[in-house]
Formats: sequence, structure tokens, C-alpha cells
Amino acid sequence: MNKVSILPDWVFSPQPMYIIGTKNEDGTPNFCIITWLGFSFDKLPHLMMTVGGTKLTKTNILRNNKFSANMITEDTLWLADYFGNKSGEKGAKTEVAYTYQWGKFVDVPIIDECHWSYECEVTKTMELDGAHLFLARIKNIWIDENYKNMDMKNIDLTKIKPAIYAPYGYFSIGEKLGAMGEWKKHML
Repeated sequence: MNKVSILPDWVFSPQPMYIIGTKNEDGTPNFCIITWLGFSFDKLPHLMMTVGGTKLTKTNILRNNKFSANMITEDTLWLADYFGNKSGEKGAKTEVAYTYQWGKFVDVPIIDECHWSYECEVTKTMELDGAHLFLARIKNIWIDENYKNMDMKNIDLTKIKPAIYAPYGYFSIGEKLGAMGEWKKHML
């Protein structure tokens, strides 16, 4: 395979998407879409998230040190797109219908329509050049009751159907290609 070098850019960075829920100063919920998110482990599971620019979501996290991360799936994609295209700094996002509840362990709003949600408490914040990186301990996970019998060590993403973001486009996960450790089956 011949390869060429290109400069680092937003060209290719496929990522899962999450609706981030925070609590405003007046006690109302705020939601925003974030794609710069990953997971880590330091004795306990953590979520890592970068929020750039000026956003009400970032202001709320810096003030309260907590947020929810609600996985965006194929059926919640357009609600997420709405949250991502409306600024919370310009007023409440009330043009479309959705429901939420407050977290069980962390005082953050959880989107009812999302199938998989995390309640997170920030343990470390790193200020970057124009962004903030948040490391947050996952205090609780909410899952759709349809997944309660799913093998949590072997989660089938084709059933959960997460939406994936690559610059300026949305994609579905497709099919399961195989299991970890099957390389001999596919390469020999």
C-alpha cells in the first residue's frame, strides 16, 4: 500500500457523539452535543471530554464540576443535531419536544430519549489553548431496560446503534465484523 503524508486537520476523526447535560445557574437543564469524548480508567472508570470555545455547557461544568453524557443513537440523532445547532447562551432550547430527569447520583439532567447515559463528576480539569479537557469519574450509568440482559462484557453495538460523527456528517455503525481474538480465523 502506498501512502502520502497530509497535515493534521479535522479531515478524519470519526467519533461517537454525546448530548452533554449540565445544570444552569437558575436550576434549569442545558444540553449540547460534544464529539471530543473518550474513556479512561484509573482504578475506576472515567470519561475524558474536551470542550472548546465559549459554550454555556463549559461554563456550567467549570462552575459545578459535573455533567451527564447521553449517547446519541440513530433514533436520537436529530434531537442531538438540534442541540448542537442552537446556542444555550441565546436562551433555552425549547423548540422541539424531549423529556429529561435528574441523575440519581449526580445532580445533572439525563435525556429520557437516550438509551445509554452517564452521570459524571469532574475530578480534574486541564486548560488548553482555547479549550478545556475534563477528566470525570463515571458515578452511574443509565441504560434502556431493553439492554438489561445484554452481556455487558460483550456489548453488541448493532443493537444499541450509536451514531458516529466525522467532520460535518453523521453515520451509522454498520455490522459486527467479528470478535476480539479472531485474527487467526480471518488472517490465516
